[in-house]
Amino acid sequence: MSRRVQVVAGFALAFLAVGGFLWTVGPAAVAAQLASADLGILAVGFLAVLAAMGCWSEAVRRLLGSTAHSVGGHRYRLAYLSGEFLKQVLPMGQSGGPVLMAYTISRETKATYESSLAAASLFAFLNVVSSLVLAVGGLLLLILTRRGPTGALLRTVLVAMVAVTTVVLAVTTLAVYRRPFLERVALRVAAALRRPVGRVSSRADPALAPDVVRDVVATYADSVGQLAGDRRRVATAVTLSLVGWFCFLLPLYTSFLAIGRPVPYALVVFVIPVVTLLNVVPLPGGLGGFEVALAGVTATVSPVDLPTATAAVFLFRLSNYWFLVLVGGLAAASLSVGVRDAPPVVPASDEDRV
Repeated sequence: MSRRVQVVAGFALAFLAVGGFLWTVGPAAVAAQLASADLGILAVGFLAVLAAMGCWSEAVRRLLGSTAHSVGGHRYRLAYLSGEFLKQVLPMGQSGGPVLMAYTISRETKATYESSLAAASLFAFLNVVSSLVLAVGGLLLLILTRRGPTGALLRTVLVAMVAVTTVVLAVTTLAVYRRPFLERVALRVAAALRRPVGRVSSRADPALAPDVVRDVVATYADSVGQLAGDRRRVATAVTLSLVGWFCFLLPLYTSFLAIGRPVPYALVVFVIPVVTLLNVVPLPGGLGGFEVALAGVTATVSPVDLPTATAAVFLFRLSNYWFLVLVGGLAAASLSVGVRDAPPVVPASDEDRV
């Protein structure tokens, strides 16, 4: 199956998922909320997304500087946006973000692919850590102000947050101090999953091959190892990551505000990173699964009903996803970066090579 056919099929499935969810919630109720939106307030969210991209591209540029590759200027920004475009439109693009970003940056600048991949991988790790910090902070603020989840729901959320944080910290510690042990564990898990998952997806089998798993562990361990290197650059990257997250999350807050149903910003800071971390739908930009999960979680932990939450999430995705695809697509077109030319996120199977 060609890359373009995969993209079209992915979007078709995503639209079916979103349409089914909308039909379940009630199209009329959601449409009524959308019709009342204040466009002036919504415009702030679009500007915030551009600011987030500016912060995150600058963070990657700073990290690239530690590899003796100085990049910048208009062409670098276009390359970064092009990588973001590929990440958003390709199935499994979210998981292969560093690969796609390294491809566009090395293609349009003097930085090598290896250096670009190291910088993009390190920033991806820092961005996950930053999102966890924000999510925990948002949850604590909600609890302190008594505006968040309570009872059994609170216990479930806390257990999930502790579990995710523990896994990230454990993997990071093993990558730094026990890399051989981490590799052995990863190989055993991949071997256990390879056959059953491979029956469902032809791409899962090569993606879980021992050589691929070793390369992933090595890339991750090398990226984490750089944390002990240029601490000033890493600290700057973390700061830019946090500022970028605050800007990137703002459109959901403005979306609720635009339809006259404001929610605490702490709620936004909590729910989006959690849903982003748990969203594993292999569709472009996580379409379908992300909307369902975000609307459902928001309606559960806030005083708004599901149709209102759904309307706000749809408005949020206009800036958070579709506007980003538009801007990134224009950047990719200006550099002649095509979907078909992008490197594979996972290795191609023997059937795909035929």
